[in-house]
Amino acid sequence: MPGKKLCWAPHELLEKTVEWKKRNINESDGDQVWCIFDVDDFYKDDRILLLRSIKKAEENGIKIAYVNECFELWILMHFEKPTTPISRGSDIEKRIQKLFVKNNLGNFTKNQDVFNVLLPFLDEALKNAKKTIASYEDIDWEVCLSEEGNPSTSIHCLIEEIITL
Repeated sequence: MPGKKLCWAPHELLEKTVEWKKRNINESDGDQVWCIFDVDDFYKDDRILLLRSIKKAEENGIKIAYVNECFELWILMHFEKPTTPISRGSDIEKRIQKLFVKNNLGNFTKNQDVFNVLLPFLDEALKNAKKTIASYEDIDWEVCLSEEGNPSTSIHCLIEEIITL
């Protein structure tokens, strides 16, 4: 799966990752497998299926880096911690664009590569994300993936794992 651009619903991604991990990963050398997805409408559309897939993934040693509502929340957290629910689309994109301009980062467009641009703001993103979920062990999937959990993310948990390697 690495290196391929794939589009699946989160429950499909989790199921495929469980199968892929069984065939390809030996954790005895410290490897970890994470699935990353944004919630969008998937939780509303089939809450039971998504929760069942998350449980199966975690039973198979797979951790989840999610963003509720959309990935743009993670970008926004590099500058501020939203205190009200966010929605995907032009409103959050315009909000991020204003922050890019304010911080002399040029223009923001959806799906652009922002890794290097945002790297100097990573500490702020980690701090803001921890205000939504303190640690991976604190995740209550039913709450975090629901409207009540918007905005929240566990991306910072993955980033912290990478930093400690």
